[in-house]
Amino acid sequence: MVTDKQLIEGYRTGRREMLELLVERYKDDLYRFCRHLTLNALEAEDLFQEVWVRVIRKLDRYDPERSFKAWLFQVTLNMYRDSYRKWKKLYERLTGEASCRVPLLELRDGAPLTEEQILRNERYARLEEGLCKLPKRYLSPLVLYYYEEFSYEEIGKMLDIPIGTVKSRLNQGKKLLQKAVEPWREEYR
Repeated sequence: MVTDKQLIEGYRTGRREMLELLVERYKDDLYRFCRHLTLNALEAEDLFQEVWVRVIRKLDRYDPERSFKAWLFQVTLNMYRDSYRKWKKLYERLTGEASCRVPLLELRDGAPLTEEQILRNERYARLEEGLCKLPKRYLSPLVLYYYEEFSYEEIGKMLDIPIGTVKSRLNQGKKLLQKAVEPWREEYR
């Protein structure tokens, strides 16, 4: 199997197909991460595309001794933070209230939903509502650890915080999320 380092070096030497392979390798993980950050399919798609544009432009700054996936997610997180801050400020100025973006649950194939799918979508919507209520400092570690399966060390490097802080934010984030979804838990038992 070709390594990330080999793909990047191949792209740097003019082999564009190497970039296509790199994008293909990480597209699902990156889109899922964008979706968890934005809680919205359209915004996730925009962020996903903007990240790849930035990565291509900044690929010469990538340190091959570092995990490419961790670097890719760091770029994503930084871009999301920047855009979220701008969006939040604008929203709060225009409306005078704090924002909570809840995604639209879209159907992929247009087929009728089963009762199980409806319940799963409802639970997912409730979880996303709970995630939306979390302070951002808890959301990022939760997504990186539980959905993307990064280690404490990798999360610490991405967020530029000590490992102890990563553990603390994960613990506090779980407690806050459980509290946020508690009113709905009884409905699904």
